[in-house]
Amino acid sequence: MQGSTADAIPAAEGRHRTVVLALKLLAGLVIIAAPVLIASYWVPGVSEVAFFGVLAASFGWISGGVRVGASVVGSLAVLGVVSILLHSHTWALALILILLGAGYGFAASRGMGKVVLQLPILTPYFMRQPPALFNDPPVVDVAYILGVVVVMLAIGFWTLLVLHLAAGHRTPKRVEVRDPRVPVVYGTILGVLSAVIMVIGTTTEIKTHWVWITLTLYVLADPQQLYTPAKMWGRVLGTLAGFAVVSLIFLIGVPDSVLLYLAIPALWLCLVFMLLKRPYWQYAFLLTVAVVLMDTSDVSTLLLDAERIGFTIVGAGLSVVAALLVNFIGHGRAGLRSPEGA
Repeated sequence: MQGSTADAIPAAEGRHRTVVLALKLLAGLVIIAAPVLIASYWVPGVSEVAFFGVLAASFGWISGGVRVGASVVGSLAVLGVVSILLHSHTWALALILILLGAGYGFAASRGMGKVVLQLPILTPYFMRQPPALFNDPPVVDVAYILGVVVVMLAIGFWTLLVLHLAAGHRTPKRVEVRDPRVPVVYGTILGVLSAVIMVIGTTTEIKTHWVWITLTLYVLADPQQLYTPAKMWGRVLGTLAGFAVVSLIFLIGVPDSVLLYLAIPALWLCLVFMLLKRPYWQYAFLLTVAVVLMDTSDVSTLLLDAERIGFTIVGAGLSVVAALLVNFIGHGRAGLRSPEGA
C-alpha cells in the first residue's frame, strides 16, 4: 500500500504540472489574440498577417526560447516582404526557396535544424498570395510593406513575451549529427523540390493551395533518418482527421465570424501536445484544424479541404522521393533510410 501511494504522488504532481502549464498557455493565447481581434475591427486583414507572426513566434519559442523566436519572426518578416516585392519574378522566388532549403540543411548539419524550420514552411505563403492587409486584393505600396512588417514584429514579439512569462525559459537543444553531409544534401533537395512546386503552382492554372505540399515536405523532414514511416502516416492521418472535423463544422453551418475563435483553442491544444510530446498525429490533427479555420480566402472550405488532402498526400510522396535522392546522390545506393540512421 505504501508503495502504490508513493507511486501515485509523482503521478498526481505530473498531472498537476500539466494542467497548470495548459492553463497558462491558454491564458497566454487569449492575451495574445485579444489585441489582434480588437484591431481587426478597425484594420482589415490584420488578423491574417498577425497569424504568421504568432506561428513564427510560437514554434520559434518552442524550438529554442525567446532569442530563437525573435530571430525567426524578424527573418520571416524580411523574407515575407522580399517575397511580396518579387511576386512576379518567379525564378527569383525559386532561388529563395532553394537557399532556404540549403540553409535548413546547413543548420540541421549542426544539429539545429528545428531552429530555422519555420522559415521554409511559412515563406511560401507570401509567395502564393500577399496577405490582404488594408485592402483585398492588397495594394503593395510603402504603407502596405510597413504595415506587414509592423504587424508581424509587434504581434510576434508580443507572443514571445506572453509565452515566456506564461511557460518560462527555454533553450535550443542540439541534436547529434553523425554525417553532416547528409542533412546538407537533404535540405538542398527539399529546397529544389519546393522551388519546382512553387514554379508549377504560380505559372499554371493550379494556383490553389500548393503551399500545403511544401509545408508537408518540411513537416515530415528528418535529416537523420530521412524516412520515418510512423511520422508520415501520422501526418497523413492527422491531416485527414483535421479536415474531417473542419468539414463537419462547415456542414453544421457555423458562421464565419466564429471560426477564428475556434482556431484559438485548436492552436492552444496543438502547443500543449507538442510540449507534452504526444503522438505526432494528434499534433498534426490540431494544427490542421487551426490553420484551416484561420484561412481567409473566398474559396469554398470543402473544396480547400479536398485540395489539401490531395496536396498532403503529394507532399508525403515527395518526401519519399527526397529520401531516395539523398541515398542515391550521397551514398550511391537505393534506399529510403540513411545508412547512418539505420
